[in-house]
Amino acid sequence: MTSDPVADRTLAAFFAEASPPARDLAFEARVAAKIARRRTVATVAALVPWTVAASVLLWAIGPLLGPLVDGLSETLAPAATILALTALTVVMGVAAGRRLSPSG
Repeated sequence: MTSDPVADRTLAAFFAEASPPARDLAFEARVAAKIARRRTVATVAALVPWTVAASVLLWAIGPLLGPLVDGLSETLAPAATILALTALTVVMGVAAGRRLSPSG
């Protein structure tokens, strides 16, 4: 059986027009978003028991630490303020340096 060359060329042209793209970027983006969402949910779900345990522990030792924290708060308040302002200055300086530096 011999095939008709004109029909073969017509079919080849038709299938060439209907061929899917080599990469479907929208599909890849949707799949990547679903994978990221699934990983996020898994991470949060894995952290829930640790959060509950830490909350229960802090609730249990709260009455024991109350007097200690009250006594130290007056002494450590100035140092904590100085450390917080220093950290804020460092973060702002790094952010300004990144923003103002020429991108290479």
